[in-house]
Amino acid sequence: MRKYLIIVEGRADVVFLRDYLQFLDNNLIFKNKIDKKTNKKEIKSENIFESEDIKIKIFVAGSYSGIESIKKKIMPLVDPIVGYKLIVIQDADNPDTKRDGGKKLRLKYLDIHVRKKLNIEFETFLFPNNEDNGDLETLLLQCTNKKNYNDFCECNKGYKKNIDLIAPDFSYELYEDKYKVFHYFRTFYGSENAKEVNRVYEEEYWDFNSDKLKSFRDFILRIFK
Repeated sequence: MRKYLIIVEGRADVVFLRDYLQFLDNNLIFKNKIDKKTNKKEIKSENIFESEDIKIKIFVAGSYSGIESIKKKIMPLVDPIVGYKLIVIQDADNPDTKRDGGKKLRLKYLDIHVRKKLNIEFETFLFPNNEDNGDLETLLLQCTNKKNYNDFCECNKGYKKNIDLIAPDFSYELYEDKYKVFHYFRTFYGSENAKEVNRVYEEEYWDFNSDKLKSFRDFILRIFK
């Protein structure tokens, strides 16, 4: 059995990976326990996928710099005898909004604090496309169902314009990608299902065949071949 350990920053990444990995391979089963309150499979700090010939564990580090804090969980799994292949999937972020953001600095951090300090090798993918600055939300907004997203944007423009007039102090937040993704979900799914751990990426609203996902799709297929 091929075994993979994926380290991500947050639970939103787990939810996206859950739906996208199952889109690529519908034999993959999400093995997490059912939450009795919501009747949905829980998104936890440790998550498991399995098929007949593959096992994937996804650990949530909490931030791009959180990998060192879960070292004790990682090292036994990447031991050659246990045989998990390590994959780090994170946001590149943006140097304009984060002092330590941007692809160059993020790769430098991972090289110094993970590859060299922990003495482990791994494959890396940085959202949105392993080339540009940005994050998961940058990618998500590029692979929406265009008709539904365009309808949402038209409504949202009027809302943002009015907020700019009556409460301008924080109106800039309405232009952030995280806000747009949350309210795109909220528009069609309601507030509760717009929360990161409750999201479901359905074909009616998301295009997983989008060319914008090509670099990530190629990465995943190469790693899991």
